[in-house]
Amino acid sequence: MTANQTDKSLMELRYPRSFLGLLLVGFLIVALPLIAGLVSNAFSIEKLAEQSQKAVYNATVATQNARQLATVTLAMERAGRYYAVSGDRDQIETYKQSREMFSRLLGEFIALPLTAEMRDVAEIIRRREREVFGALAEKLPSTELARQLERDFSDLAQRTQSLNALANQLIEQEVAALRASAAKSRKQVFWQLLAMVPSALLLIAGFTYLLARPIRDLGAAIHRLGEGKLAKRINVTGPRDIEMLGEQLDWLRQRLIALEDQKTRFFQHVSHELKTPLTALREGSDLLNDEVVGKLNDEQREVARILTQNSLTLERLIQDLLTYSQSQSADRLNRKTAFDMKPLQLKDLIDDVVETQKIAIVAKSLTVRRECEKTSYQGDPEKLRVVIDNLLSNAIKYSPVGGTVVLRLAKYKENAVIEVIDDGPGIPPEDRDRIFDPFYRGKSATKSGAKGTGLGLAIVRDYVEMHHGSVRALAAKGAHFRVLLPKLATPI
Repeated sequence: MTANQTDKSLMELRYPRSFLGLLLVGFLIVALPLIAGLVSNAFSIEKLAEQSQKAVYNATVATQNARQLATVTLAMERAGRYYAVSGDRDQIETYKQSREMFSRLLGEFIALPLTAEMRDVAEIIRRREREVFGALAEKLPSTELARQLERDFSDLAQRTQSLNALANQLIEQEVAALRASAAKSRKQVFWQLLAMVPSALLLIAGFTYLLARPIRDLGAAIHRLGEGKLAKRINVTGPRDIEMLGEQLDWLRQRLIALEDQKTRFFQHVSHELKTPLTALREGSDLLNDEVVGKLNDEQREVARILTQNSLTLERLIQDLLTYSQSQSADRLNRKTAFDMKPLQLKDLIDDVVETQKIAIVAKSLTVRRECEKTSYQGDPEKLRVVIDNLLSNAIKYSPVGGTVVLRLAKYKENAVIEVIDDGPGIPPEDRDRIFDPFYRGKSATKSGAKGTGLGLAIVRDYVEMHHGSVRALAAKGAHFRVLLPKLATPI
């Protein structure tokens, strides 16, 4: 199964209707093996305790009965031998009473879970006692009877002692059996724990993933919205309440798209409405500068020059705002629609940009040195033109009169590298990380009084990133910008 199939299968899992329900289900499933293990261990301990109780009871009864049998046997011997010597019939009754207790104790003993050897000894004792009682009942008191009773009771005493010894052995056997059972129980508990812990951890990991995935999807969706990436539909799979949050976020995405579209149309409309009077103003100032309406004095010529310069500056500011708005719209909606990928020569593009900036270059008596090698590239010509034009305009703006601007184009591995270097005031270290932020103008711009919107470099970064490239401001005496474009650039 591939990773995509796995993700699809996970997405098709039926979640509970609420996040709380998912938590409860996860808790129950994780707790089930632990509960099962605890119940199993409890049964094992209960069984062991029951076995211990039975063993203690059986061993206690066995030893007590064995000892009492010896005592009762001794009482029966005294009564029997006294009868054989004296002929007193009351001793027969005394013997019968002791015999009843003897039979009861022996019966209780035999009823216990005995070994075969102990059971055999007990049956022999019962049989021998019956023989003794038969002889006592049939024969008259005499010396011969007394001697016979002496021999018989001596045998019974030995056998009861043997039974007592076997009872003690039984205790030892029961203790050994309990130890074996305890060791078996400990081993069983150990293996159960060994099996339960990894199982519980796997279940925890699985449910952690199920719990975290919709939260992670929500976080990723919010992050995309924060970055202005609005093209991808927000689809969160999980409990119903989490899915509703995803639906609300997608509604917010659609509203942001609508607002972005409104903003773009607004910028286009404002740009169009402003460009028309600005064009008329610039043309009027050009007519004044050309003295079409008559010869101008020095003061009038200075006013006309200021009008022309400021109208051009304002036009450039409006164009920067419109360009930045378009780049942001492409970034947030769908960059593919904003791309026009074509094979091109970057050197030719740089030469064209330098030609369009020739008037500004001549005005400041700048030297533009081009160190470019032919480099084929697949990219959007217009957007790359804007990148080079903005970097060159920035260099011209901050270069001193009579300064030098260097344009470099080279190949580095699978990348195309464009560098624009000037000998102006440079970029302070604290500004290098922020110089590409929209509307940010560094200390150099503030001190020099250079006019601008702070959007030129922001547009450069956006257009370069659309080509999967990067742009950096390097540490140098003047400003030093380096653009890295991947050889095989494709739109995002």
